[in-house]
Amino acid sequence: MALSKYKLGELIELRDERNSDGKFTLGDVKGISIKKKFIETKADMQDVSLSPYILVKPDYFAYVTVTSRNGEKITLAHNVTNQTYIVSSSYVVFQVSRPDLLLSDYLFMYFNRPEFDRYARFNSWGSARETFDWDTMCDIDIEIPDLPTQQKYVDIYKAMVANQQSYER
Repeated sequence: MALSKYKLGELIELRDERNSDGKFTLGDVKGISIKKKFIETKADMQDVSLSPYILVKPDYFAYVTVTSRNGEKITLAHNVTNQTYIVSSSYVVFQVSRPDLLLSDYLFMYFNRPEFDRYARFNSWGSARETFDWDTMCDIDIEIPDLPTQQKYVDIYKAMVANQQSYER
């Protein structure tokens, strides 16, 4: 299996579509947990304008650049639903720009590795609030196999997660 090496920034792109028309409401607001999942927001939303909130469409990713006090994990999630969420404008929203080279599910597997969390924490900068910024994210070297091989890994991973969830139930 041959691997191709890229800078992650060659494969992903920022998305900054705002809720300026007010189409999305409080029920669409999400936060992100350190378990790399979208969650209901814990923020006090009273009198908060939702117009600057960023749309997280299906298959988009969102992450919080601040890495301080996150249990050594980066707060990141992948929208695998058919719904569009909205998140705070302090979040970074992006998508895979080269689906001909990289499956978004494969990228999310990459983000779920403890090695990625360690990399993000090590490469976070700041004093009171360390951040893992967009430029640093884009500078990651990533080696990826061809799409059929990526899909095999994704299928195996999803089957293992489903099996684990079944066992936990």
